[in-house]
Amino acid sequence: MFDLANLSLDVVILLLRVALVALLYLFLIQVVQFIARDIQSGATSGPRSTAGIGRLVLTHPGQTGLVVGRIFLLTAQTVIGRSAERCDIAFNDTSLSQQHARLALRGDTWMLEDLRSTNGTFLNDIEVRDVVAVAVGDSIRLGRIEVRLER
Repeated sequence: MFDLANLSLDVVILLLRVALVALLYLFLIQVVQFIARDIQSGATSGPRSTAGIGRLVLTHPGQTGLVVGRIFLLTAQTVIGRSAERCDIAFNDTSLSQQHARLALRGDTWMLEDLRSTNGTFLNDIEVRDVVAVAVGDSIRLGRIEVRLER
C-alpha cells in the first residue's frame, strides 16, 4: 500500500540534503574568492596601476608574509592600505587601515598624506600629520610595514 507520510518525510530529507550540498558549494566558492583576493593584494601593481612613475621597495614586511625587496609600482595617485578593492597597493596586515595613506606626485615631488589611519604613517620615523614631501630614499612606515621610495 502507498504510505503518504513516509513519502513526504523522504522528500523533505532529500530536499534538506540537496540544500546542505548547495550551501557547502557556496561556502567553498566564498573561500576560493577570499583566497584569490588575498593573493592579488600582494601583487606588484594594483588593478588601477599603469606604467609606474616611481616605486616602493619593501624593507620590512610586518606580518604580510611578503619578501623584503618586493617592488610596488606607483602611479600619480597611489592609495596604500589593507583593502584590495579600494587601494592601489594593498597589504594583508591588520596594523593597516582600510585606506591608510596616499602618495601623490605633484610636479617632480612625491607628497605623502595619512588618511586618518589608526596606527599612523611615519616618514623617516617622524609621524605624518599633514601632507609632507617625500624624497627618493626616504623610509615610509605604515603600521608595521616599512617601504622605501625609489624612482
